Order: sequence, then structure tokens, then C-alpha cells
Amino acid sequence: MPAWASRSERRRYLALLALVLCPSPAAAAEPDFLPDIAPLSDFPDPGRATRREGVFLLPQTPRLLTPGMTKRQVYALLGVPHFHEGLIGERRWNYILDFYTGSGTEYRICRLQLHWDRRMRLEKMAWSDKVCRDMVYAPPQPLAGDPQRPVTVRKLPTLTVYFDFDKADVREDAHRELTAFLQGNERSIQKLSVTGFTDSAGPDAYNDRLSLMRADAVARDLVAMGVPLSNLQVSGAGERTPAHRSEGGAADPLNRRVLVRMMSNDE
Repeated sequence: MPAWASRSERRRYLALLALVLCPSPAAAAEPDFLPDIAPLSDFPDPGRATRREGVFLLPQTPRLLTPGMTKRQVYALLGVPHFHEGLIGERRWNYILDFYTGSGTEYRICRLQLHWDRRMRLEKMAWSDKVCRDMVYAPPQPLAGDPQRPVTVRKLPTLTVYFDFDKADVREDAHRELTAFLQGNERSIQKLSVTGFTDSAGPDAYNDRLSLMRADAVARDLVAMGVPLSNLQVSGAGERTPAHRSEGGAADPLNRRVLVRMMSNDE
């Protein structure tokens, strides 16, 4: 917490922190406030971020954010925004946040945007995709003993397109594959997940940024083909989920990819 935080702000922060870290059964239910999901165009290019690798947070931390908070209160929770935004007069703040998924060291890169009103109070929030939002605002789990309906799993279409080494430009063959994918599924496509990946060459922070840039490039190509921005959920996974593991840890071109996946209605 910054030194300039007032005593009342410190008390409010600690009270909110206690509520989140020690929730009562009522507090664990459906949240009263649920941020929006914003289209890709609303977020700045991750290549311009000052914290390109993002920052690791517990999902409970951004859940403390509520409309009406001041910039100082938000700063105390999330730190300085990641795209050169200032404290005075700026109406939008953007963050790149990393959350562990619970599967070993795997984590997901998420983007969060905050909007301020004329009084510089937090007006609304938006996440880059529903998966990221659900990691923070997890839906309530069914109570023990509740009858569960049988679940029918339907395999949804996917497409993997590949990239040249250290590049984030969509190749001509990848563009043709994306076109064919859309044409072959145009009647059933509603929402698409677009996730970028890299090989193991280079540092983790650089690969996280490159994977997100690749996903953004594919998303822009899809938008140019007529897919609405609001139908895309874009994220980067760096090198953490390789499609192919090479002997001796060599960088494998099969890992320089973007996975496009059709999403079900309940995702």
C-alpha cells in the first residue's frame, strides 16, 4: 500500500481484504457486481505495455474492485497501470494480469480495463474474455446432494495455424486455413476462443508477449473476414502448453501457433 494512502483508505482496504480472503457462505454466492467482457479493439496493443509480462495476482485481489473506488484505492490493490496512463485526468487504466490455473505452474494471461467517471471514481470494469472474468468471479458451485443432470459432451471444431520463428504475422497459408474454417462452420459459429502459443526459445516474459501478439494478429484477421469483435475471446499462453515436446528442449516449430476454437453457448 502506498505511503500516501489515508488512514480511512487503509482501513477500507484491510476490511475488503478480510472479506475476500475469509468469505462467509453468503459472500461466496453469486457476486453482486459482475464486470463486462470487452471486444479486442477496446484494449491497447500489448506490445506497448510497460509491464509486458504482466503481474501475478491472486484472483481475489481484483475482485476487491467495486464501482465508486478512487484511483488511489485501486492503485493500492493493482499498482501502476501498464500502458503509460497517468494518475490525473486519465479516464482509462489498462492492466495485464497473470493468474495461476491450478495446474502446476500453468497460468493464464488476462487483460483488465478500468473506466473512470468525471469525478475520477471507478465507473466500470471490463475483462478481455469470459475465462479470465470467471477466474476472478467464479460461479457458485452446486451444493452437496444437489441432483446433477447428465452432461452430453459435443466436440467443437478447432483450427491450429502456425507462425514463423519470432514472428506474429499471419502467413498466407494460415489466412487460407482461417478462411476455409469460417466458411465450413459459418452456420454454427457464435463465439471463438483465440489462444496464442510460442516455442521454448527466449525468456518467459518475451514469449508471453509474443503469444498474445500472435493471438491478436489472428483475431484481427478474423474480424477482417466478418467475425464480430464481441464474438472473440483472445489470450496468450506463452510456452507453457507445448503441442509437441522435443528431445533436449529444442525449440519446435509446431509450438509456434494459435489455436482457434469454437466455443459452446455456456462458455
